Amino acid sequence: MSDERLLVLGAGTMGSQIAQQAALCGIEVDLVDISADQLGRALEQNRRLLESRVARGRLEAADAEVALARVTATGDLPAAAARCDWAIEAVLEQLEPKRRAFAELDRHLPPHAGIATNSSNIVSSRLADATGRPELCCNMHFFHPVLVMDVCEVVRGPHTADSTAHRAVEWSRRMGRAPVLIEREIDGFVVNRILGAASREAFTLLAGGVATAADIDAAARLGLNWRMGPFQLADFSGLDTVHDVRRDRYESSGTPGDLATVDVLAQLIAEGRRGRKSGRGFYDYSTDPPTPLPVPGID
Repeated sequence: MSDERLLVLGAGTMGSQIAQQAALCGIEVDLVDISADQLGRALEQNRRLLESRVARGRLEAADAEVALARVTATGDLPAAAARCDWAIEAVLEQLEPKRRAFAELDRHLPPHAGIATNSSNIVSSRLADATGRPELCCNMHFFHPVLVMDVCEVVRGPHTADSTAHRAVEWSRRMGRAPVLIEREIDGFVVNRILGAASREAFTLLAGGVATAADIDAAARLGLNWRMGPFQLADFSGLDTVHDVRRDRYESSGTPGDLATVDVLAQLIAEGRRGRKSGRGFYDYSTDPPTPLPVPGID
């Protein structure tokens, strides 16, 4: 396995960092995206992240350059897939784009190659039948920021072969991440199932006018010893991403707390407030420290 090559499909924040984390651990990676501009942004973002480590004395400059060089950015999926042994899909957190991605990967990967989705919400049993290799499909859920967070949830679906689950665990370790094997598909897996319960309650409290987002965040940080409050974390993750996940979950389970989350986030997204990546979400990130912003219809 030591010389197997990895393909990461999707050069957004998650995909680009998954690719770079693998490269830091000595793995040759093809990072594939249909957008040349997105690939350029991904490479530049990864360079800044590694240069920051170098500046802090956490990485040698020469090692950073070697790791950056191990990532080949390309828009040519057929050529990249043909030389890879494992693929991680990290496209838009929506079902149909992921099904199309799985079908394309299946079309071009060698027969032995496994396909994992990085999705935190869409289980591989909803994607595997888009391929001719369902036994080689699973979830490998990395956490944002991938270059910092150590855990990877490996989720076995009812279609996933034992050997595939074992390979996914080994890929996680090879990429320097600690695998947690989840033996059956369950909504939210482990980490987000626990976190989601707390987050849903936070959004319900906000929507009910019990407290402001900033005060709920402060209560979570100071009373629960969280590094970030739930609304700070939503901004960090991207409000559009959180919205898509919670909308899908609400449509599947009808949990009222998810509806409160979807309604609040939809209003913010309509104003262009997508969290840190857009500069504004629950907070305005043009100031230091970030300034709490009113929530439409609540504050």
